[in-house]
Amino acid sequence: NVMYFSTCALAFSSRLPESIEKGLDILANLGIHVRGHESSMKVCVQETKDLLSSYTDDEILNTKPMTDPTMIIAMKFLGKLELGMSQIMPESGPCVTQRIIQLS
Repeated sequence: NVMYFSTCALAFSSRLPESIEKGLDILANLGIHVRGHESSMKVCVQETKDLLSSYTDDEILNTKPMTDPTMIIAMKFLGKLELGMSQIMPESGPCVTQRIIQLS
């Protein structure tokens, strides 16, 4: 939680690029890699649509709640990254969203 708050503090103190870099490093240490620079927005959006199309609405709505503490904190970082990247790296936003969906 300390690292999460530290990352949030960087973002709120006009150090958003540093906050994003720190968040990506923390996620990498957790074994979660966000590809965004090498993939185009269209590719990420299409892959996400394809991924979601294999599930029914009921399957998505009835997904078990996440209980793994490591994954829960990773989702917090991904959510914060998604918000920050949408501001300074909008082309990477869909790839972060895709990763959130994949891990869910």
